[in-house]
Amino acid sequence: MLTPERARALELNWKALVAELDKRARLMVVSKGRPVEEIRYLYQLGQRDFGENRVQELEEKALPLSDLPGLRWHLIGPLQSNKVGKLKKIVGLSAIHSVGTLPLLEKIAGAVERPLDVYLQVNTSREDAKSGFEDFDALRAAVESVRAPLRLRGLMTMGTLRTEDPVGEAHRCFRELRALRDRLDPALELSMGMSGDYPVALEEGTSWVRVGSKVFA
Repeated sequence: MLTPERARALELNWKALVAELDKRARLMVVSKGRPVEEIRYLYQLGQRDFGENRVQELEEKALPLSDLPGLRWHLIGPLQSNKVGKLKKIVGLSAIHSVGTLPLLEKIAGAVERPLDVYLQVNTSREDAKSGFEDFDALRAAVESVRAPLRLRGLMTMGTLRTEDPVGEAHRCFRELRALRDRLDPALELSMGMSGDYPVALEEGTSWVRVGSKVFA
């Protein structure tokens, strides 16, 4: 049950973030770990795009919220090959922002049966704990390999996690992704910026920000 106090807090947080973005980028609310009642309430306020890290949690939330027209789910966490087959059953799945290898891209293309947007993940921080393309030629080959029903929508990255200069590193990572995008196709979108560094992503021209904690605080 969503209490009036909790509903008011969600509304204030969400409206403040929307006002801060001021249409400079689209907002994806990262809803991992949050109950469906809170997602439903944000939908009623006008939020349409929600991001989840795990296929299983996305499955569990998509079904009870399948009555909401226009709700769009984004998978933003690592996608294991053995989970790809589950994607075609998820109601409202709109995009995958974490396609970091050519084999994974090809497996998704062979599994889904309806149009699905993909964002190719680039490991601009070069951290071993992250997946994603690190070589431009490999990234370009993946771009050229996207086929129906998949639609290449853009590129995704994350700022450096372990650093003494998070702001400077975020600028570096996001500028690198923007430069790669410009070399490949300036029309591609950029998915970069989370709760800790989305202001930097806005400065660097992102198309999407992926924010959860500021909304659900």
